[in-house]
Amino acid sequence: MATQLGSRNGAKTCQKMNILAISDVVEPQLYSDRVKRYLGQIDLLVSCGDLPPYFLDFMMSMLGVPLVHVLGNHCYAPHDTDNHCSSECYPGAYNLDGRVAEYNGLVLAGVEGSPLYNMGPHQYTEQQIVWKLLRLSPSLVKEKVQSGRYLDVLVTHSPPRGIHDNSDLPHRGFEPLLGFMDRFKPTLMLHGHTHRYDPMLPARSRYGSTEIINVYGHCLIQLAREDQNSGWQLVTPETELHEVLDGRESQ
Repeated sequence: MATQLGSRNGAKTCQKMNILAISDVVEPQLYSDRVKRYLGQIDLLVSCGDLPPYFLDFMMSMLGVPLVHVLGNHCYAPHDTDNHCSSECYPGAYNLDGRVAEYNGLVLAGVEGSPLYNMGPHQYTEQQIVWKLLRLSPSLVKEKVQSGRYLDVLVTHSPPRGIHDNSDLPHRGFEPLLGFMDRFKPTLMLHGHTHRYDPMLPARSRYGSTEIINVYGHCLIQLAREDQNSGWQLVTPETELHEVLDGRESQ
C-alpha cells in the first residue's frame, strides 16, 4: 500500500502539480534566498541523489514543500559499519528507496544507488536491483486496483541501460529498470548520476509510454490530470532555471 504523504484530492476539476527535480550538484542559482521568488509555485521537491543534507534542508525550508528522495553512490551523510545511512541525516525528507508513496494523488516509487564498482555505499549488482524492484510490485498492484494505474513517477539515481548512461561501469545504466517500465508504465522517470558536462548530450528520452529525464542539476516539470480518476500527464518539458530567472529579471 502506498504511503500517504498528502491528503487525497477529491476535486473533479483539472489538477496541476509543479515539481522541481534536483540531482548531483549544488547550483548557486538554487542555493539562493531568491529561489522561491523566482521559481514561483512549487508543489513538490524531488531529489535523485548525490546532494548534501544541508542543501536539501535549505530547499525544503525555502520552498516550504515536501521532499521525496533517493540516495546516490556519493552520499554525504555518515554511514555505519554496514554502509547504512540513517534517515536522521535527512530530517523531514521521505526516502523513496524501495517504497511507494502517494502525494496529493501522485503515485511515486524509488530506487537508490549506482552499479557496484568499488564496494562503496549505495552500490548494487543487477540482481540486487531486480529484488528491489520486485519488492515494489505488491504495492503497485494494489495501487492499480484502487486507482486504475500502477505508477506515475519513478525516481532513481542511475539511468536505465542504454538511455542517458555511459560505457564505464560506475555510470552504466541498470537493465532491470527497462523491464520495470515495460510492466508498470510510469508516465515519468527521473534520474541523475550521469553528469551533463556536454550540453549536447540528451537530457530527455522516450521509452514506451515513459518520458525519461536526466535531472542533473535541476529541471522544472509540470504534470496535470483531468480529475482524480485520471492519470497524470507531462505538460511542460524540462525548463532551465536560468531561463526562468532571465525572464523574470527583465520584467
